[in-house]
Amino acid sequence: MRLLKLCLGFTLLAALGGCTGAPPKSDRAGAEPVAVPAEYANFPRLTGKALVELTTTQGPITIVLDGDRAPINAGNFIDLVQKGVYTGTAFNRFEKGYLVQVSDPQGKNDGGYLDPATGKIRRVPIEIIPEGASQPVYGKTLRQAGIPEKIFPVMRHLPGAVGLAHTEKDPNSGSTQFYITYANNEMVNPRGNFLDGRYTVFGYVVDGLTNAEKLRIGDKILSAKVVLGTEKFQPSAAGK
Repeated sequence: MRLLKLCLGFTLLAALGGCTGAPPKSDRAGAEPVAVPAEYANFPRLTGKALVELTTTQGPITIVLDGDRAPINAGNFIDLVQKGVYTGTAFNRFEKGYLVQVSDPQGKNDGGYLDPATGKIRRVPIEIIPEGASQPVYGKTLRQAGIPEKIFPVMRHLPGAVGLAHTEKDPNSGSTQFYITYANNEMVNPRGNFLDGRYTVFGYVVDGLTNAEKLRIGDKILSAKVVLGTEKFQPSAAGK
C-alpha cells in the first residue's frame, strides 16, 4: 500500500497532473532536454523525476523533484539527501500562512555544503524556465534577465512548492537551505507570487503538505531518503 501511494505521487507529477502542489501543464516550447551551461557541467544533476521522503518531527513529507525543468537544483538536492546532509537539520524560518525553511546543517545562515571534491562551499545557480521558453535562465532572476513581469516561470510557487533559498543580493548563493511554501502569497499581482522569477522551484510536495504546515522553528528533519528515481541522478563529475 505504501509503495502504491508513492508510485501514484510519482506518476501524477510526471504527468503534471492534479495532485496537491503539482504545477499545471506548462506552455514550455517543445520538450527538448535542458542544455546545462559548461560552467555548471560538474554539478550533480537530475535528468528526470525523483521521489524523496523526508521524515520530520511533524510527520513524513513526500517531494517529487523535477530534473526536467531544474536539473542542477534538483540534482544538488538529491545529492545532499543521499549524502545524509539533511539528517538532524532544523527548520529555522517560519512565515505563518506562507512557508517554512530549513537551515544549513551547521545551523548558520547557509554556511552551505563543503564539497570535499573542491574544498569549497558548493554554490548553486538560480535556474528558471520562463513560460514559453525551452531553456532555463541561469545566473539571473527573470527581472535581471530583462524578462517582463507578465511572463511567469514554468515552475511556480504554488502551494507545496520546494525551492532553493539564497541571499537577496546574490541569486547564485544557494547551497543547502530550502523552503516549502504552503500558500500562494500573491504580492505581485493576482496571478503571481512574490517569489516567482526570483527563486528556483525544483520540486513539489505530493504528500504530507499538512505536516509541512505544522512545522515551526526548531522542528527537525529526522531522516531523508530517495524513494524512486536514483537512476536519473548523475553525480558531480568533479567527485568521480
